[in-house]
Amino acid sequence: MEMQADELPPLTREGLLPEGVHAASLGSVKQRFGQFQQSDCRCRLFKKLEDFVREVGGAGWRAHVIVDGSFVMACVDEPSDIDIILVLPKGWDMSAEVRPFEYNLLSRRRTRSRYGFDVIAVRSDSEEESYWIEFFRQVNTKWNNDLGLPVGLRKGLIRVTHDQE
Repeated sequence: MEMQADELPPLTREGLLPEGVHAASLGSVKQRFGQFQQSDCRCRLFKKLEDFVREVGGAGWRAHVIVDGSFVMACVDEPSDIDIILVLPKGWDMSAEVRPFEYNLLSRRRTRSRYGFDVIAVRSDSEEESYWIEFFRQVNTKWNNDLGLPVGLRKGLIRVTHDQE
């Protein structure tokens, strides 16, 4: 997997991605956020993210993954989790039965147990997608207190693109 450092914009002075949803390959995400910092925490989280993204790709859905959480905040040395918006095709039937391995990717409880992620599944171009993107752009007040970040600060998210292998 070739990594391209120029896929993601430079971080803000606070160590955050600038506002917006930035497309990046897994390789670029790994290079920017998945390396050893003060512990192997980021490396372990990246491995789980990589597994999740590959499983979503293996499901055959025309879906994409938007990544957030303290993992994409370089100012956090030991991130606790990754928050994910799993964006499903526009016409996805949220009440349809799915195969067990698909359920394991869609269920908040299962993804929390298996990966330690908070996964929110939404349809593409829906009000829910817009709501959750807007919600995750906000910096959690925990970080305002712990890191002295200004209240009301907003950050960018990452839409993971498929690596060429």
